[in-house]
Amino acid sequence: MVPDSILTSEEQAYLAELANEEPAHRQSSSPSFKIEGNWQATELLARLAANSRLSLEAETGRFCLSFQLQLVEDEFHSQHIELSAPTIYETGPKMRAWRLQLKRPLPLLEADGGKSALRVHELSPNGLLVGNLHNSPPEHFHLHLPLPDGEAMPISAHRVRETKSGLTAYEVEFSEEQDTERLRRFLFSQHRRLHPELESELPEDLV
Repeated sequence: MVPDSILTSEEQAYLAELANEEPAHRQSSSPSFKIEGNWQATELLARLAANSRLSLEAETGRFCLSFQLQLVEDEFHSQHIELSAPTIYETGPKMRAWRLQLKRPLPLLEADGGKSALRVHELSPNGLLVGNLHNSPPEHFHLHLPLPDGEAMPISAHRVRETKSGLTAYEVEFSEEQDTERLRRFLFSQHRRLHPELESELPEDLV
């Protein structure tokens, strides 16, 4: 667990601002849908869910939202499909994960909660675009990413490339699946804030 960080009051206010910008109607739990098909269809879906990854794809404008599906069974042996927060892609000549551009660079934290020399400029489900207060960006790092809805998350990252703007792209791994889901939820909420016109194109249970 990372102790209280030494982020400046401005940085803490920025995290609070990001949290307050989330739509108020966002559901805290994953939407759930009951399977009403015949037993053959239910059995087929159960086998598929047990042996492969199921997803629901929604294309809205220039974005593609991929919701991972999980088949769960309640105490009455009734099966439901639960949706995780989506991974968001930008479509075009080459599909790529959507990246949230932060208005203010966000410092990554050391294990003791102190600020590192690395500052996050852009954030995606599995990557960071980082600026470095030092001259040489590290090949690898193990730091903590502060998000507005809880403790800072431990991340491991390795350098992918340098950009023309002088920033460094890193590929990120998380130690816990729940951290991956938490980041997807955060990015989904920020994407909806930046693109409110897309909400009318999605079912209400997904927004």
